Amino acid sequence: MLLIYRGLRSNQQLRTLREATLVPQHCLFAVRFQLGVKISPQVERGEFLTTRKDSFLRMFCAISGASPLHPVVSVKSGYVYERDLIEKYLKENDGKDPITGDILALSDLIDLKTVPSAPAPPPRPPNLSSVPALLLTLQNEWDANMLECYELRKQNASLRQELSHALYKEDASMRVLARVIKERDEAREALGSVQSSLGINPTSTANTNADDIVMKDASGTLGLSEAVLERIDTTSQTLMAKRKKRKVPPTYASSEAIKSYVQTTSIPSLHSTKPPGVTCLQVTGMDDTLVVTGGMDKVVQIYDRAAEKVVATLKGSTKKISSILVVGGQQATAEALPKMIIATYDKTIRFWVPSEKKAGYVAAGTIVLSAEVTGIDLHPSETLLLSGSLDGTWAIHDLTTSPGSPSTILTVALSDVATNTGITSVKWHPDGVILATGLSNSALKIFDVKTANCVADFEGHTNNGGGSVVSMSFSENGYSLATAAQASPAIKLWDLRKLSNYHTISLPEGFQPNVVKWDMSAQFIGVVGNDLRVWKNKTWEELVHYDSNAAELTGLDFVKEGKEIIVGGMDRTVTILSGPADAPAPDTE
Repeated sequence: MLLIYRGLRSNQQLRTLREATLVPQHCLFAVRFQLGVKISPQVERGEFLTTRKDSFLRMFCAISGASPLHPVVSVKSGYVYERDLIEKYLKENDGKDPITGDILALSDLIDLKTVPSAPAPPPRPPNLSSVPALLLTLQNEWDANMLECYELRKQNASLRQELSHALYKEDASMRVLARVIKERDEAREALGSVQSSLGINPTSTANTNADDIVMKDASGTLGLSEAVLERIDTTSQTLMAKRKKRKVPPTYASSEAIKSYVQTTSIPSLHSTKPPGVTCLQVTGMDDTLVVTGGMDKVVQIYDRAAEKVVATLKGSTKKISSILVVGGQQATAEALPKMIIATYDKTIRFWVPSEKKAGYVAAGTIVLSAEVTGIDLHPSETLLLSGSLDGTWAIHDLTTSPGSPSTILTVALSDVATNTGITSVKWHPDGVILATGLSNSALKIFDVKTANCVADFEGHTNNGGGSVVSMSFSENGYSLATAAQASPAIKLWDLRKLSNYHTISLPEGFQPNVVKWDMSAQFIGVVGNDLRVWKNKTWEELVHYDSNAAELTGLDFVKEGKEIIVGGMDRTVTILSGPADAPAPDTE
């Protein structure tokens, strides 16, 4: 086959032509060495005439894939096209190269002149015969089909690539969704009540512990009445709305201030010396001036810090006091004393109200349980009382019934624990929708109040060699639960959202914790036992270490926006710690 190349005068054009004709050298003069082609010397008129000894390598249009009748080569890309096809394509596609997408002008196309060994005469003009006209029409249709086919191939390749990416994304999304759904289903049974307490409406509440037995209340029906449930829901919604708006006041005690706390006041000689000791403590009153203490002597005393004297003594218990609660204490004063609830180890809960005729209190009713009462706690609405007993039962008592006759409306016994496992501490969640119980085997259980179902189990202090869980405290925001157990030198902090132990505060070996408590801002956490220790939340820096007590400490409270820490102990003394500037001025008389 003979080939004539016209107009090829630059090196770029020669390289382009070499690529188009598949000659693997840097110039056309090397063709004869690689393919056995003879080059005739027509250099003067800018032409090259080559003659192959055998059949020359054929060229194909980059669009149609057919051998072109009027081949042209792009000086930019080096691809060979049929002239008619490439001109139509450039006209319809804003002058863009069909392969590379670059701008391609007609002047960038170079004709490749072919001289067949036996050239055929050109056909007659189409207007001279109907057959050539038909052939021209068919040729135009063929060109259009080739252009459309090429575009379809490009679109198909692009769509296949996009589909591949979309399928990979969809597969990854489905895997993530499947994992999330699995985790949701696994957590739904345990988190139903916790989600509700955190402001999330659970879709369902399942009983994660089928062995928990919900006993019937006095009316013979299971669970709480609609009126009680409505009271719980209303209180929860109100408290959650307030909590979202609540911020720590700027006057609240800082960690640097707490570091400087020292003993500023001591209240000695409370209760009797036979036997001596303060077993529990709570601070109340309008200005936190009333200190309520329960003692080993079976007596509860109310001490007025302003008057520096005991303003009321409540007697009648036959065993030591285990817990005390104050009802309506925020508005209480020494003249307008609050209502009191006292739990003792004689299986009895006693209710006291201020006397209308004389100073002091009068009995307002009792609840006798089947075992020793180890703990009581007041619902945020102050209308429901929670109690726990050593026989492994917890109960809810309604305080809105007729005066002098508080009623037990729900009792729940645990049967999925070992025999003789008792409840040693109880605590309401700040929203009042769930409650926590600490067991004598160091474990913890979280219950949904509405259904009385166990929604979460924690191993508690079983891994720390602990005994009975003696104290629990929810943070004010309701996210964390702190626990302390006998013979366990550690304070454990539980995340109620993830149901996991997120931190453990180690205590010295031999430390016996009695009370653990968060402050109202959830910035500080303290524990009393052998001594008093206070840490800062999140950083866990120890801020206070008070060990000047003469005996074991059994009571702890943060008051006056954290500006005072009040502790009580078995030495019959209540000690107040605050900043040195808060200490009373010395007597100059």
